[in-house]
Amino acid sequence: MASDENKDYSRLKELSESNYEIVDGQPNIQGWDIENSKGVKIGEVDDLLFDPESKEVRYIVLDTENNDLDLEDGHVLIPIGVAELHEEDDTVLIPNITVEQLTALPIYEKGREISPETEAEIRSVFIKPDTEIVTDSDFYEHEHFNQTKFYGKRKPIVAEENLIKESDKPLLTEGGEHLLTEGEQEAPSPDSVERQKYNRNNIIP
Repeated sequence: MASDENKDYSRLKELSESNYEIVDGQPNIQGWDIENSKGVKIGEVDDLLFDPESKEVRYIVLDTENNDLDLEDGHVLIPIGVAELHEEDDTVLIPNITVEQLTALPIYEKGREISPETEAEIRSVFIKPDTEIVTDSDFYEHEHFNQTKFYGKRKPIVAEENLIKESDKPLLTEGGEHLLTEGEQEAPSPDSVERQKYNRNNIIP
């Protein structure tokens, strides 16, 4: 195995636990169903693992709960270039994946750093037997991590090549308050509602 001195595996972060978000024009696939090429549900997109430095997604965190293949519940990592978006539906496809491949993937524990050995083990599931995997600085140059390939036929709707950007505000405020998602409107405070009522009742003709 080649030297890993130029590769920092601890950089990979979970999108849901970071101050990053999906860029405008990109579909947020978190929560989408994941199916094989026959339309059989494998699980759901639980999260995305990305590199904050390059702002590129490396893995989809697949939650196998409620799958239709009798897989045990758990989380595994799917290289972003192995999957692709459905042409029309809000569904992620992993074409031609087998139950044997899914069960061969190492279990992913949220919040735990991924070692070079684990990444090599994941890659080995999707390549030909006896293919040498070199975990050097070019590790992510493989088609398995090709974000453009992930979009497939939906590429024309994508505004930018990067999936994520640094958010202009943290996921939670200091008090742990819910941050508004796109399309949400902040509920007016009771005080502001009372002021509005007062103003409406005291309009000078």
